[in-house]
Amino acid sequence: MPADPERLLIRRVARLRGDRGSVSTEIALTYVPLMVLAALAIVACLRLVSANSDVHAAAAAAARQASLARTPTGAVAGGRDAAAATLQGRTMTCQPHSTSVSTGGMIPGGQVSATVVCTVHLEDLFGLGLPGSVTLSSTASQPVDRYIGSTP
Repeated sequence: MPADPERLLIRRVARLRGDRGSVSTEIALTYVPLMVLAALAIVACLRLVSANSDVHAAAAAAARQASLARTPTGAVAGGRDAAAATLQGRTMTCQPHSTSVSTGGMIPGGQVSATVVCTVHLEDLFGLGLPGSVTLSSTASQPVDRYIGSTP
């Protein structure tokens, strides 16, 4: 005896009603964690871009300050101070950092270069599989004034 089509339709509708609310559960269990991971990835990228910009600025400031010094010792000290001042307050994105200044003997018309190396910590952004820290470096050069050390 064939089943009544009306009864089959009622059974199917009753079976479908049991799926109510499954979309909200699916969103809560799948999409929310994915959105959190996406937000953490954006924070990691912004931290790296900010630190890279800071390292470039610190290297440029160190080279400029070193090029204005009158002695190689003063150039090294001035370059390190300028880099430290530029990176001051950047503990989240660029700590620790180191600065090396190459004076080339401070020969008038020569080049002074400064290299800044900085460590960016990413271990607080768990769940992304990122390394604990990334090391960034930048080198900048400035010409030494041709008339440095000359008397008027």
